[in-house]
Amino acid sequence: MATVLSLAKQYEDTIHNYMAAIDKSLHPSRALDEEMVRKAVFLVRHDGVQIHSFNEERLLLEASVKDAHSVKVVLNFNKLTAVCACPQEVMCRHRLAVIFSLYQKVDSLSEWVGKWRAKEQQELAPITKKRSPEQWETLIRSTWREPINDYVTRNYFYFEQLYEGRLKNALSFMPIEREWKTLYKTYAHLISLMEVWDTFSAGTKEVHHSFFKTWFADELHALRDMLGQLRGLHRTFESDAFFTHLRELVREFAETSDGSFSERFEIYQLFWTELFVSRRERMEGLEDFRRSDERVKAFFALLLGLDVTPGTISAETAADWVKLAVLAEEEGHQQGMSAILMAIKPHVRTFLFEGLYTQYRHHYVRILSRLYSQIDLTENDWEDLFTQFGHYGLPAYSAYLVEKGMYKQWAELHQLHNSPLYFAEECGLKEVHNAAPDFALPLYHRYALQHLEERSRTSYKQAVRVWKKMKSACKKSGQLAFWNAYMAEIQTRYKRLRALQEEIEKGKLI
Repeated sequence: MATVLSLAKQYEDTIHNYMAAIDKSLHPSRALDEEMVRKAVFLVRHDGVQIHSFNEERLLLEASVKDAHSVKVVLNFNKLTAVCACPQEVMCRHRLAVIFSLYQKVDSLSEWVGKWRAKEQQELAPITKKRSPEQWETLIRSTWREPINDYVTRNYFYFEQLYEGRLKNALSFMPIEREWKTLYKTYAHLISLMEVWDTFSAGTKEVHHSFFKTWFADELHALRDMLGQLRGLHRTFESDAFFTHLRELVREFAETSDGSFSERFEIYQLFWTELFVSRRERMEGLEDFRRSDERVKAFFALLLGLDVTPGTISAETAADWVKLAVLAEEEGHQQGMSAILMAIKPHVRTFLFEGLYTQYRHHYVRILSRLYSQIDLTENDWEDLFTQFGHYGLPAYSAYLVEKGMYKQWAELHQLHNSPLYFAEECGLKEVHNAAPDFALPLYHRYALQHLEERSRTSYKQAVRVWKKMKSACKKSGQLAFWNAYMAEIQTRYKRLRALQEEIEKGKLI
């Protein structure tokens, strides 16, 4: 084979055609493309490319690239194709490195890379001359023009990497003036969220659904912080158009009908509770919203202090109404909270057991218990609610029974559900012990026997601690004679357990 230099000069036109194809297919605004070019240049400049042979009849060039492992690359000069042994299908840093290695024999690779990277700024130059909300939107959306591959939906970690990379690119256009930075960041986060929305929604139905939901919660938190900062800034005449455009973006986003209204509505609510807070703005927001939805009407009614009439709601929308009830509590809107909660009540079980993942049920039962305790309910209403809560409602039901002085029912409830000691204590065992010690005795007896079954000195010590509580309950209820007979029976029944007998003596239970 002739020298690489002579080969490159002989096929200079072919090499330039390869470079033209690269220039057309790769774009510096795409983070993955920029990284691929940068790594390929690094391999070339560190002598990572070796040309092995060239078949003049078939016009095939064989080379290898020293990366983490040595990788074989074959260029077909006739078909202008490149094949690499690495897993990447279309283009990779190894193919680029071989082409770049040939190109630098006939031209300046540094100049080509410089021109390629400047292409992004040249394309965006016409829209960067005058600041406007439309200009900002165009700049940010330009970083999302590359389609998102399907595999990103199935793997959250690819999704996170892609989102952070493109958001970083969008933020690179941030104005240098401090007073504009937060507003631009808000635009960048909102528009990026809109651009990635379909991928996020699909991801919530895949195996990594919990990661996608956590990511969404983090994005909401970041937006809330930015909106709080924006609300504290003085608005200038020049910035009015940007806030108006932001309102339109949020409205259009929330009005999109694609089966993800609940999540879209969360973002919509965030902007109207944190940023657009004047009565005039909220009246306009209610009038501007074109999609007829009772949740939106109730939301603005709560913000404006108007009466809320949710009517008959469906089980599928119960989650959104629960959040509106929380908003009513925060706004001090008693009528709205009561109306919403009564409309939700028939759907509580469906909401908890079909609309939520298991890990969220305890949390929402606590929220619902707190909310319902602030409105007027009959005893039958409470019984119905606790039945719908299932075992997740034990703490709330226990608090209700203690509050009503229904100590016998409290004890029976925890006997029925075989509640462990720590859980019974969290649910009010101390209050029952003080107010109606008789009803606590069977529970203490069961807990002590459970410790005895473990047959170890540590478990015997635990049993003695429980018996001390039981002795205290007997004293409060005037049943010391029963207590002495009880302990005599225990000592007789377990007389062979010497360690237990010793712990009973140490605990001075008799």
